[in-house]
Amino acid sequence: MSLSDQKLKGFTKLISSLADQPRMQPQDLKAYFDSSPEEVRQAHNNLCDALCAPDAAASLGFARTAGVPADTVQAAVEHVQAQVSDAVSGNLPSGSVTGDKLAQDVRDRLSAIESAAASEASTRQSTDSSLQSQISSLSLGKSEVMVGTYVGDSQPVRLISLGRKPKAVYLCHSMGLLISGSSRYGGLALDGHPAGPEETPIATIVDQGFQVYFTSGSQYNVMSNFKDTSFYYIAWL
Repeated sequence: MSLSDQKLKGFTKLISSLADQPRMQPQDLKAYFDSSPEEVRQAHNNLCDALCAPDAAASLGFARTAGVPADTVQAAVEHVQAQVSDAVSGNLPSGSVTGDKLAQDVRDRLSAIESAAASEASTRQSTDSSLQSQISSLSLGKSEVMVGTYVGDSQPVRLISLGRKPKAVYLCHSMGLLISGSSRYGGLALDGHPAGPEETPIATIVDQGFQVYFTSGSQYNVMSNFKDTSFYYIAWL
């Protein structure tokens, strides 16, 4: 398993590719949102397997030195091993090196290999940590999606209960309208950021769901709770 084959070149399913109003079952939409973190997890595990493989050293780069002209950790180790074997066998010009100098030379080469291996291990640990951080970030960012409808009753303020506080809510008229003339029927609300201005909000996130409104304003009419009108919403919890 080659290390170069473990590159994650892109995600199979992009959130940006979804329609503004996905026509999907809740379980399908959840699976769609989970697909990218799952691909990152699989790529991370494949990379770990590749780094632990017996032939991994043949793919790990090595900066050449004067005494070890190798480009990978595997080649460097084999080069030093050959040098040590030659020294033990006496395959050196007579009188060219003393025993003390040879011992130091071997130690220098082994130190270079050890330093290179430590550097590679540090790089691998940093990469693993970065991948784990990305996986954790994606996992924390994963949301449960709830979809639903309600019929307006023209109360000035009305709670649409979801049982808990959502992170975001997208609301629209059943005909897809957000705006019609001077009337506002929906929009996107985030926690702490209502749809529409704060003085005349269209939808506001609260602890147990979100609030919708029916009111007349100087700039426009808020119609997100207009009587006998059907509304659709998507809530991310």
